[in-house]
Amino acid sequence: MISPSGRPRPDQRLLALIPYGVPYGGGVTVAELVRRSGLSRPTVAEALDRLLADGAVRCGPGAGSGGVGRPARRWRRGPPQGMFAAIALSRDAVRVRVADGDDGDDGKVADRLHRLDVSLDAHGALSTGRDLLHECLTELTTGAESLATVVLGLPCPVGDDEQPQARGILPGWIGARPAEQLRDWLPGAQIFVDNDANLGAVGELAVGAGRDCRDFVYVKMAPGLGAALVVDGRLYRGAGGLAGEIGHVQINELGHPCICGARGCLGAEMHIAALHGTGGNAGLAALAELFRRYEAGDAACGRTLSTMGGLLGEQLGAVANMLDPERVVISTDQTPPHPKLLDGIRDGIRRTALPAISDLPVLPSPLGVHAETVGAITLARERHAEGSGVR
Repeated sequence: MISPSGRPRPDQRLLALIPYGVPYGGGVTVAELVRRSGLSRPTVAEALDRLLADGAVRCGPGAGSGGVGRPARRWRRGPPQGMFAAIALSRDAVRVRVADGDDGDDGKVADRLHRLDVSLDAHGALSTGRDLLHECLTELTTGAESLATVVLGLPCPVGDDEQPQARGILPGWIGARPAEQLRDWLPGAQIFVDNDANLGAVGELAVGAGRDCRDFVYVKMAPGLGAALVVDGRLYRGAGGLAGEIGHVQINELGHPCICGARGCLGAEMHIAALHGTGGNAGLAALAELFRRYEAGDAACGRTLSTMGGLLGEQLGAVANMLDPERVVISTDQTPPHPKLLDGIRDGIRRTALPAISDLPVLPSPLGVHAETVGAITLARERHAEGSGVR
C-alpha cells in the first residue's frame, strides 16, 4: 500500500522510529526496529534499503558492547532542513538555543541566557525569550523566516492542549496562552510546548546519561523539583501529558505548605531542608552553596545533602518498584551533582525498593540545565519531521 507521498507505508512507520544522527541520537539496530515496529525482519530490511536509497537514513557501525563478534550496524536519519529553536524557561532563568539542521561538526548553534523570575510575569518571560531568540538568529546571520520549529519549555505541567497547568505553581501564568503568543510572533514556524523536565529527559536520551539505555527516570533538582520518564526509548507523558510530577507526592500530611495547596509535598520538604542547611538561602536553588560548604568541611551541610537525597530516593524506590528502570539520572545547576547528594539518593532507594532492584544505578547528568535546550532542539527536529508528513 502506497501513502499519498508515494512512499510505502512500512517505510513511514520505520522512519518514525529512527532518530536523527549523532549528536542527537545514537541510532537503532535492525533488531530494535523489528521489535518496536512489529514488522518482519525481511520487511524491515527492504524498507531500510529504500530509505537509504532515498537519502532519508544513514547507516554506520554501532559502539562495541564488549561481546563476541562485530557490533550491529545502527541506523540514523539524515539532518532535517531549516533552523530549530528552544526557549527553555526555568523558575529563575530564560535559556535560548538555535541550531540548524546539520547534526555534524559543521552545525551552527547559538545560545543565550538571561536571569529572570519567570513565575511572576508570563508576558515578560516570553518577550525575553523572543528577544534572545532574535539575538541568536542574528549571530547565525539568518532571520525568523528560517525557523522551522520552536519548542517552548515551561517549569510546570503542560497538558495535551499545550496549556500550562499553572495554578498554585506559576501565579503569573494563570490564563496565559504561550503557544498562541509565540505563533503570533513567529507565524512561519511550528510551535510546541512541553514541560522542562520532559525536555531534559529528551536531552539525556539524545546525548547524555540516558543515551545507551531504553528505560530511565530523569530528575531535575533546581530551582524546583521535577521528573520525567523514558520508557522503551521514548518519553512517557501519561494520559494527559502530566506524568512525572514527583515533587508533589505527599510524604508528610502534617508537613510544610506547598505552593500546590497541599502539605508535606516532597519538593516542599526538600526545599525546607535546604533552607535550614544554608541558613535561609534560596532552598533548592542553593544546592551549589551546600556543595561548596560541604567541600569546605561543613559536616552539617553534608547531613543536609544526605537528608535531601534520602527523601528523594525513597520516592524513587517506589517508582522503581512499579517501572523497573535501568537507571536514574540526576540533574542540578551544578554539573555534575555532588556525590554526597547522589549517595543519599541511593540510600533512600535501598530503603524502599525491592531487594532485586535496590541497587538501581543513580548517575549524574553530564549536561545539567543544558539538557533542556538540547532536548528541545531534538524534539523540534522530530516534530518538524512529523509536520512534514514523514510519519
